Amino acid sequence: MGSNIVVRQREESLIQQEPRQEFRRVTIGSLPDNVLLEIFDFYQIVINEKVINTKEVDEHHPWNWEKLVHVCRRWRYIIFESPVRLNLQLFCTKDSPVRKLLDVWPLFPLVIRYSYSSWGWEGPEDCINSTNNLVAALERRDRVREIQVYVFNAPDHVCDQIVTAMEKPFPALRSLTLGSVNGILPELDTLSNGSAPCLRELTLWGISFPSLPQLLSSTSDLTSLNLYNIPNSGYVSPETMATSLSALPKLECLVVKFGSPIPHPERRNRAPTRFILPFLTKLELEGLSEYLEVLAARFDASLLDKFLITFAHQPQVDFDIPQTGRLFCSCLDSFKPLGLDITLTFRWQDCASIGVSFTSIATADSEFSPSHLWKIMCEDLDHQVISVAQICGQIPSFRSSVKSLIIHCQNLDDLNRTLWLQLFRLFPSVQFLHIPFLLQQSIESGSERSGEESLTVVDELFPSLRGIVHYGPYR
Repeated sequence: MGSNIVVRQREESLIQQEPRQEFRRVTIGSLPDNVLLEIFDFYQIVINEKVINTKEVDEHHPWNWEKLVHVCRRWRYIIFESPVRLNLQLFCTKDSPVRKLLDVWPLFPLVIRYSYSSWGWEGPEDCINSTNNLVAALERRDRVREIQVYVFNAPDHVCDQIVTAMEKPFPALRSLTLGSVNGILPELDTLSNGSAPCLRELTLWGISFPSLPQLLSSTSDLTSLNLYNIPNSGYVSPETMATSLSALPKLECLVVKFGSPIPHPERRNRAPTRFILPFLTKLELEGLSEYLEVLAARFDASLLDKFLITFAHQPQVDFDIPQTGRLFCSCLDSFKPLGLDITLTFRWQDCASIGVSFTSIATADSEFSPSHLWKIMCEDLDHQVISVAQICGQIPSFRSSVKSLIIHCQNLDDLNRTLWLQLFRLFPSVQFLHIPFLLQQSIESGSERSGEESLTVVDELFPSLRGIVHYGPYR
């Protein structure tokens, strides 16, 4: 007890003898310029990543440096001294007073985001002002880095102004996105060979672009090519498309989707010369199987981690897919030893799909995004089952690696037992099965085996089966 009192007294005496330390308040104004620059840079990186990943920030002004330069003269100086590192750009929208904006700020790159729809609340005067803002931005073509223009049911004079404003080259353009509905935007034949040498990303929605092959021949640094809802007037033969792709060795993303079925291309007997897309990681193709086969026969891609093939509706169920199947298998090779999980989905009066993932799915209700997917546009359930069986039947190396099979079926009436048995026999290595109860009931009900036999039809179909999960309504 006494020793504790002595120790406490010594501590108090030492504290009293120590000189009181002066703590100086540190404000952000006392930070050196290089530290402030690091803070600004970190902030813009975080904001831009948030826009890309979550879309939570205003997409028109993801990095709002304009507010920071108004804080004080010093901040303004630091930010303006590092325009490249801080990714300083001017965003021009239909509501921006573009001419005034360009007169106020330094000569930073321009990002143009414009959309017009006569279905909205825009009146004639608003239409004139917004189009004038777009044209004013496009006139500074040497500074334009990104163009994103969507028009929906726009008047002819608006479309004509847009096309006319894009007739000349854009030497600094890196990203171009053009979208239209029902072919409202006229054929875009203005960007041609050498007019956009710095282009990295090209996205077209419902746009007819006759000079596309010429443009692609001069954009060897292109990393992303996205062609959605290609109209009939914008048809490009698979041979011409493949020749254009061969000039894009840095391509990482390729999307080619037709808006309506196109004429069947002629298949040639001689083997085509293949080229390699060494960096391609995302591939999405949609159209008639014949077209996609001719296109897929022309290239190899071993790094695919996103694969989506959609076969358009065709009267006869007759799929011959050696080339798309080859690409599909090449991107699964490294995962086959681990076993594959596939989900077969049959949507009533819509389509059937084959989804592939590489992690075990606990239940049939689990939500997941397959990294590889086949989709067949077909309304009739029997045709859907036949189509899925045809596709899976042509890829034996894929079928032998399937360990988990999940069946989703929205229409469980009038099930054709024979077709389902033919489909299930393609997957003898399945160990875990998730199946609607009514579907299994339909399969078992047609069996002629006696009630004393312990093995069920499902047991015979899947000899390696270790577990089965039923779901859905019961009868």
